[in-house]
Amino acid sequence: MAKSLKNVVSILLLLFLAPIIIATVQTPLFPEQKQQSETKEVMPKEESTAVVYAAQLETKTAVSEILEPKKAFVYFTHSQEAYKPILASKGEKIATYHPENNITSFQEQITAQFALHQLETDILEPETTGDAKQYNTIRPFVQNAIGQKKYDIILDIHRDSAKANVTTLKSGEESYAKFIFVIGREHPNYSRNEQLAQNLSNQLNKLVPGISRGILPKEGKGVDGVYNQDLSTNLLNVELGGIDNNEQEINRSIAVLAKAISNILNEDLPL
Repeated sequence: MAKSLKNVVSILLLLFLAPIIIATVQTPLFPEQKQQSETKEVMPKEESTAVVYAAQLETKTAVSEILEPKKAFVYFTHSQEAYKPILASKGEKIATYHPENNITSFQEQITAQFALHQLETDILEPETTGDAKQYNTIRPFVQNAIGQKKYDIILDIHRDSAKANVTTLKSGEESYAKFIFVIGREHPNYSRNEQLAQNLSNQLNKLVPGISRGILPKEGKGVDGVYNQDLSTNLLNVELGGIDNNEQEINRSIAVLAKAISNILNEDLPL
């Protein structure tokens, strides 16, 4: 009887102490154990910070990708204007106009160089004859194109009739085809076209001193006087070299032109 009672008491005592023993096992016995436990709780916060930082970087990248590139529109009113050295190198008869080997042959170079400087370029390619009356012929094509899309700059590119001593620049070891900007003063807003031409001419000469011959204003009897520049204050008539300039000189100058335009448009220089 006494033995049975002793066993019952032992069982009751074990049941009473069991919760205390379990709680003691789960509770750290030393301060060091408590610090380790707290340290482990901090780690997820560090991971959270890293995730937020990565998300911020992704957001910045996404914003930069949606920025609109600058846009250029290029056309050739006198598309058959040719360069004598280029015709000679191709075994063609030397002339100032040619139906194939002419100023439009530089379309790919213009597009490529402009693209290197974040300029998205559209080029108009209507059939033209080189006649001065082509300003009227090409006008509706230009008007339609710039009416459908906003362009930061519009260039009507020509070849000057002047000879090498006027249109060629020797700079260091290289030679370049010079630029000149023809501005028609017989429309109300010509001063804005002229200011853009002056700014671009200045920028060209900063890059390669002497590469731009400046501005040639046109008005009065015997000249067009408008050159379709009344269609946009961003429209410029650009003479790229002359009849004696070769392919390498023209290509170098196109690269400089692309850089100069990019500097003006992307650095918020006055137009």
